[in-house]
Amino acid sequence: MITPFTKRTLFSGMLLASSLSTMTYAAAPVEGFTVTPSVGFYNGDANKAAGNDTSYSVGIGYQTNTPLALEAVFLHSDADIAGEDHNLYQYRLDALYSLPEFTTTKLTPYVAAGTGINDIGGSDPSTNLIVNIGGGVKYQLNQDINLRADYRVIKDLEDHYTDNIASVGVQYSFGEKFR
Repeated sequence: MITPFTKRTLFSGMLLASSLSTMTYAAAPVEGFTVTPSVGFYNGDANKAAGNDTSYSVGIGYQTNTPLALEAVFLHSDADIAGEDHNLYQYRLDALYSLPEFTTTKLTPYVAAGTGINDIGGSDPSTNLIVNIGGGVKYQLNQDINLRADYRVIKDLEDHYTDNIASVGVQYSFGEKFR
């Protein structure tokens, strides 16, 4: 249990250090719709005998004219449970909150939380309610494109497993306001 906590702490520290050391000024986030395709690493809870695997996700969101954004996420990963391949589909609704002191910099840290479901297929399928919490950083390349690094801890509320996901992606902002 100490090793995963140490890795999480180290990763969080690196994100914070990089955000504080490389800040340059940029425009505030643009209100409108976003699409964020990502690739990551899904690390399953050791107690459920699930392997670790690459994950692919896409998020469709809306950036408000405040530091708050909402995002619907679809994630897919192949889970190896007890030597058998299972497809993991995850559907989430997340809120992302960019730290206000950094919203005018190119490198913006954010915190995130949300809820959703894990849908695991295979010989022993299950669909369970999950919650997640985490954060990351966005690096603004231009007005419409951000690079994102994200880390989430996923808690299965029914089977009591705790997974985590580290991912990187590209966020496209369309700047079309919701009417």
